[in-house]
Amino acid sequence: MENLLKNFIDENKEEMVQLLCDLISTKTENPPGDEILAVDIVKNYFEKYGIVYEIFEKEENRSNIIGCIGTGKPELLVVCHLDVVPAGSGWDRDPFNAYILNERVYGRGATDNKGQMATMMVLAKFLKQNEFLLKGKFILAGAADEELGSVLGAEYLVNECGLCADYAIIPDVAHNMGLIDVSEKGALFLNIVSYGKQAHGSTPELGINAIWNLIELLEKIKTIEFSRQQHPLHTPPTFNLGRINGGAANNIVPGKCSADLDFRYLPGDSSNNILKKIDNCIMEVQNSIKGAKFEVNILSDLLPFEIDAGNELVNVILERTKSILNRSPKVSGMSGTTVNKQLISKGIISVGFGPGDSDQAHIANESIDIKELIDFAKIIGLISIDLIT
Repeated sequence: MENLLKNFIDENKEEMVQLLCDLISTKTENPPGDEILAVDIVKNYFEKYGIVYEIFEKEENRSNIIGCIGTGKPELLVVCHLDVVPAGSGWDRDPFNAYILNERVYGRGATDNKGQMATMMVLAKFLKQNEFLLKGKFILAGAADEELGSVLGAEYLVNECGLCADYAIIPDVAHNMGLIDVSEKGALFLNIVSYGKQAHGSTPELGINAIWNLIELLEKIKTIEFSRQQHPLHTPPTFNLGRINGGAANNIVPGKCSADLDFRYLPGDSSNNILKKIDNCIMEVQNSIKGAKFEVNILSDLLPFEIDAGNELVNVILERTKSILNRSPKVSGMSGTTVNKQLISKGIISVGFGPGDSDQAHIANESIDIKELIDFAKIIGLISIDLIT
């Protein structure tokens, strides 16, 4: 069956590339998403090859599709996302009109994450044609809303739609199949609002300057030390000031100002530790500046995770990657976040692993190597043979 799989993937290279080009042509920028456009392509493909599927929507046009091959245990789930970040500027050509140059496919979503979806669709076709050999189940999910937190995608699928499996692979970590993501930092996104009192710019003593007060607070937050500073699989924790918004004119004392912050903290630490330290900073500023007032809003709090790096899924990925690429990926942790978090919270053994250059996601002229997509399809196919046949 292994040679049959490899030959099948090679023979279906053109179909794989065409699927990717078709998916790129669907403008699923998030916001607004409109993942239904890509879901229609996946649905038609599934229907063409007799793959059983369901479509789930938490909001209109924010569609998720799940296809299943086989009926038994164990279950292997692959989750790709169908939304992409906005195209932005700097493109040489239309970002939603895919083209091929030097054996690479160019277009928004080529690496993040439509290339992976196209490969898994072709693999699903192969597994469907050999379904009689499966003792377990292969599940392919095309999810919505990954770029803005997965509330309408993976989170919705596992919490409200019953999506579950024994094993899961999230092909959203790039690194040219050289990394297996078994641990991720927590991601705490905050909005802090500073309230003051508006006054004329010529008489600032009659007002309370919300911007100056927020600057004072941010300077203190900048000195916060994370409770855990080191982890064997991670770089140190980080803090980023992403956005400040406030003021109406240069001759008005601003009565309100806000800032958006991004904290990436290590497994073993907690967001509560960070929030307590921010509260202490707020009290210090309020005690030293008369009239200073602040409000902290949690925009997102994605918990860190780490799983056993010696589990069965990791071992089979290591073995099968080496058999195709003649090298083994590195078991590592990530500063970014994937939908591994949502799956692991449900007891699924889930890791990140996939193709693509690590510098391609979210950039202009995003692209992916076609041979990498073929190799990835073969590797996941062999993993499927190991786990569910």
